[in-house]
Amino acid sequence: MPASNVATVYDAYSISKDQRGIYSIAKDKLIQTKIQAKIFATKGLNSLDLEVESFYSNVYLIGLIESEKYRNTLINLAKNTSGVEKIYTYLRLKQKNYHCNNLAILTNLKKELFTDKKINATQIRVSVVGCDVVFSGIIESKKQEEYAIWYAKHIQSVKNVYSFLRLLN
Repeated sequence: MPASNVATVYDAYSISKDQRGIYSIAKDKLIQTKIQAKIFATKGLNSLDLEVESFYSNVYLIGLIESEKYRNTLINLAKNTSGVEKIYTYLRLKQKNYHCNNLAILTNLKKELFTDKKINATQIRVSVVGCDVVFSGIIESKKQEEYAIWYAKHIQSVKNVYSFLRLLN
């Protein structure tokens, strides 16, 4: 099966498990796409180093920036996007070298999250920012967040764990 088909199947599965409802999902995806397009078009911002997530019109800007001046640029891009209600950031200055393998951290953590039946892992987004794990998304209980954080802290090379996880209302 081609990679694009796997991604499509995963996206369909994620949407079927998403408790936000199709209108909220579509609205959040539109906000996310608008901000990503602005990032791509802005000199000095690298869309490969930045992730944008949106849940219930709350935007999460996660990733690496070249210098502090781009923090405000990025936040202003999100502020000036229709539909955005609140902005959360986890932005770190990009370093030349990191003493970890971000892909290995991401792969190991996602494997743990998806095999744990107590966690609805399709609702939890995982970002790895220079050896730090950042969670965003929707959870059904604080216990799910505790499990996710526990797994992250027990992955080799993870320095810090930060959670933007929100309880489903």
